[in-house]
Amino acid sequence: MEKEQTKNQQEKNQQENQKKSQKLQWHPAFCSALRLELLEDAENLEFTDEFQLTEKPLQIDCTVVKVKRDCKIKNEIGKIFRKHNIFEYKSPMDELNIDTFYKAVAYACLYKVLPNHVNEIPAEEITITLIRDRKPVKLLGELEKSGYECKNEAAGIYYVYGVMFPVQIITSSELDTEMHVQLKALTNHLEESLLRQYLLQASTFEGREKNLADIVLQVIVNSNMEKVREWKGSERIMCEALRVLMADELNEERMEGQREGRIEGQREGQREGQIRAYASLVQDGIIPVETGAEKAGMSVDDFTTEMKKAGYIIPAV
Repeated sequence: MEKEQTKNQQEKNQQENQKKSQKLQWHPAFCSALRLELLEDAENLEFTDEFQLTEKPLQIDCTVVKVKRDCKIKNEIGKIFRKHNIFEYKSPMDELNIDTFYKAVAYACLYKVLPNHVNEIPAEEITITLIRDRKPVKLLGELEKSGYECKNEAAGIYYVYGVMFPVQIITSSELDTEMHVQLKALTNHLEESLLRQYLLQASTFEGREKNLADIVLQVIVNSNMEKVREWKGSERIMCEALRVLMADELNEERMEGQREGRIEGQREGQREGQIRAYASLVQDGIIPVETGAEKAGMSVDDFTTEMKKAGYIIPAV
């Protein structure tokens, strides 16, 4: 009886986690990760998220246009790039199948005929990239049966030959971690070592890149929250990295607290700013309320009380 109840509870938790994961904004996180992935070549590339193909909702996940046609892209993902490069991304819950392939080809055809002048965008100047965290074995098999040649060009990168446009299929879980940690970390099957490596790199970003890294970080942490909570010391490391990522916001909160207090109340103001900073992380679901209370040096009850007073919303468990 107890085993059956345990099994039912596990199934219920799994369903709840899947529903929560489906609500996560994977596509904006992917577009952010892609910008960071190609950061070294950023001056030569122009990105457009959700490129609108028609007046009705029909859009490409992301387009990457080479500013200088003859420039060489250093990142191996960009080895295939021409002038116009179309990206179709599938989240861990979505399937990358034969229909996705033909949809991407159709999008590329529409993209080609969009301009006002005939052949303004030559077909040979367009490429297609399909990306998902796990290898689409069935798709690769169906493509080969249809007469296309699929070749493993590099770890996690498969070229498809015989299509009217150059096509590559990227399996992010197979990519080299040192070279592609931004895309590889975008998964709901995160390993502790990968999270640590991502946080290490993310903590070095500043300005706009820091904001992009924060978008990716929120998705990968929320989609792997149960694992993250189990990893010894990972919450502490995560909070340290978030403090680096959110340095401006934290300083602003502290400054606000200092302005509100007189000289004798500056410590109290700093304290209030610290509580607000952790409260915002809890509200956004980045860290659990228990971690926020611990980092603020308070009991959970006192911390939640302060959160409510300040107008923050406590996520439902």
